[in-house]
Amino acid sequence: MARRGANALAALACGALALWLAGRHPLAPVLACALCLLWLGAAWQWPRLWLVVVPAGMPWLSLAPWTGWIAADETDLLILAALAAGHARLAMQGPPASAPARWPWHDALLLALGLSLLAGLWVAWADLQRLPPHASGPYTSFENSLRVGKSLAYALLAVPLLRDALQRSAVSVQRGLATGLVCGLGAFALGVLWERAALPGLLNFASDYRTAGLFWEMHVGGAAIDGYLALAVPFAVWAVVSARRPLAWAAAALLALVLAYVCLTTFARGVYGAVAGGLAVVGLLLHRQPRGALADAGPPWRRRANALLRVLLVAQVLLMALASSFLFDRLGDTKEDFGSRLSHWMRGVSVLQTPSAWLAGIGLGRLPEHYADIDRAGEFPGAAVALADPERPGGQFLRLYGPPTRQQLAGRYALTQQVTLVPGARYRVGLDVRVAQPTRLRILVCVRHLIYEGDCQTRHLTVRSGASGAWQHVELGLVGPPFEAGAAWALRRVSLELAVTRPGGAVDVDNLSLVAGAQPVALRNAGFEQGLAQWFPAVDGYFLPWHIDNLYLEWLIERGALALLVFAALVAWALWRLSFGAARGQPLAPYLAAGLAGACALGLVSSIMDMPRVAFLFLLLLFVSLHLPPAAAATGPPAHV
Repeated sequence: MARRGANALAALACGALALWLAGRHPLAPVLACALCLLWLGAAWQWPRLWLVVVPAGMPWLSLAPWTGWIAADETDLLILAALAAGHARLAMQGPPASAPARWPWHDALLLALGLSLLAGLWVAWADLQRLPPHASGPYTSFENSLRVGKSLAYALLAVPLLRDALQRSAVSVQRGLATGLVCGLGAFALGVLWERAALPGLLNFASDYRTAGLFWEMHVGGAAIDGYLALAVPFAVWAVVSARRPLAWAAAALLALVLAYVCLTTFARGVYGAVAGGLAVVGLLLHRQPRGALADAGPPWRRRANALLRVLLVAQVLLMALASSFLFDRLGDTKEDFGSRLSHWMRGVSVLQTPSAWLAGIGLGRLPEHYADIDRAGEFPGAAVALADPERPGGQFLRLYGPPTRQQLAGRYALTQQVTLVPGARYRVGLDVRVAQPTRLRILVCVRHLIYEGDCQTRHLTVRSGASGAWQHVELGLVGPPFEAGAAWALRRVSLELAVTRPGGAVDVDNLSLVAGAQPVALRNAGFEQGLAQWFPAVDGYFLPWHIDNLYLEWLIERGALALLVFAALVAWALWRLSFGAARGQPLAPYLAAGLAGACALGLVSSIMDMPRVAFLFLLLLFVSLHLPPAAAATGPPAHV
């Protein structure tokens, strides 16, 4: 009875939070609430549907550049509604009558992980009271603590749903999870093809453009796409191996070829190593399974087709290596980059000043603030805050900052909004500005994807203080080439951007307007009445304060040595179960092991937990691996597609 009460409370909390977030959606709150309720009903009606839909939505379901959301996005609505439906069903029906007993130490580790989450949030809150945040928005506020911690909270709340589903049909759960991951990979691959066609060109391998996909979290750098590829690419192998019909095999093979292109065009050495290592793990573990599990099992056409796919993949890698000078530049910089990374790690660890910090961390999401406080070398390149002013129309205005001291960082932080592309037109901007001391403001309209710009129309405005700090209205035309819309299937995105280009400078901005030729261009929240909603920051080429670039150090620094040990124990036990233990004979075991191993290998050089969508997927696969029953206990039909 107590368990059902806990399920009911979890369902109520998750459902209420989902609807609260949907009601605050900056673009379409009514539609967001309606879709949230519709998805909640579907997840209630089909209890295992969430295992397909949630992984499928992770790599693309975010509108952050349009909404301006950073601490949350549309994937939160997807996960919370699924959790609400699942816990409501458990509260109504209870667990299966034959629910197996868990190992006490296993549950103890999960409990310890949950307690570490609460402790991390508490330490972060206490740290904020001691160290007032910089004026750099959500990454130095408690919002960032919630942003970093929510993935673990969601994954822990999903554990009862996973246990229930695996007890009822372990094979169906594995098939659904793998299908969802493959669907997500397909949508992700289409997004990358659009991205590259719109900006550098599909076959342009010489430029320094690095594929980012639809992972908007990388607006301040990071390795979201790297982590996703390490986790999910092994399931493209599952699609090839599991396909029993020629059409399904051809679709899976095409996906594998596109994903190879995606991996190569990230130009990320960590991706190359993690994905290659994960594929090696898949191969080794598949060869330990019965012959029927191998990719080459089956009719002669299948063996010939698999051989052709291997040849095409090798040829693709070789052609890319020959065509891309940038790839060789990246590989040649490995030794120098490792030295810089080592220095970065040492600076990050230096924030652990006390024994309690080593044990419990500095608090979830607190690394950026502490790193920027070390010295000038780690300072933020800029910031944007919305401030209240009852005398202004709308009651708020924007204050935009440059870097505190370093000229090298001036202009690297920009506040952006997606605007309409008008082909062939020149853009003109109007705005109210105010400064306390003379400052330079750069105004741009650029073809942009995340942190990469294409053609831009630009003006630099030197703003001088008016009488008694009065506001000044300025209108100016931008200079630069007119824009082309791009292909119909790869339309380019254009954004209005504001950046302060003088160290120590700050500019107040209000009442923006934009015209393209003679055509007014609609700006949303142009007077900042809704704070920074529908405005999105982007940083160019400098990401040190936001990421420690190491999975294990980010656990150590923000969560402490105790939490790191619990995390390491759970990962080690999951990998043992999948590779040598009771779950090794499960259909999905090789692919789960490969994804987790690839992510852990990538974690040697990249952060993962500060990218919520990727962190949730990592933890979901980890918890599925921990709860897979022994192979003999699996029930359900064979996992074929």
